[in-house]
Amino acid sequence: MYSTSNQTKHSRRIRCLRPLLALLVTLTVACAGTYGNLQRSYDVSKVFERHEVLADHAYYATGPEARPTAILAIHRSYTLKPGLWRPVDMTPELLNRLVDAMTDQLGFTPAILGGVIADPEGKQAGVWYSYYSRTTIRFEPENVIVVSLPARDNDPLLMDGGRSPGFLR
Repeated sequence: MYSTSNQTKHSRRIRCLRPLLALLVTLTVACAGTYGNLQRSYDVSKVFERHEVLADHAYYATGPEARPTAILAIHRSYTLKPGLWRPVDMTPELLNRLVDAMTDQLGFTPAILGGVIADPEGKQAGVWYSYYSRTTIRFEPENVIVVSLPARDNDPLLMDGGRSPGFLR
């Protein structure tokens, strides 16, 4: 059992730690950025499959150059954080070659490979084309986007693993 003086000391320690805890929580939240999501889109799939290069978008790919595992097109009002994705000077001819190589790996063209990259408010920031749907999309200050590399799903051909659009794992 605590004596009154021990309870007072304990209360003072807790009061001293509260501002430190509040600061720690604030810094953690501020550094984490905010998260967007990937929403499957038949329309985006068709844009890639028609080999349409979107104006005002910068293109990136990951995986082997001849057979990428994913292609991103990020609106030029955003900057993709460098390191994980390689920039691609996209042309309709190159997009044709890359999309064909991606679907050849599977032996057929699944119904939906495309998705919209949405910011935390739901505004389109870019598009995605991959037979994988697992990724993390983080928005940092000054319109910087961090998109993790695609990851295998239990069912990679089903864009959202059977869940409603707006998924993010």
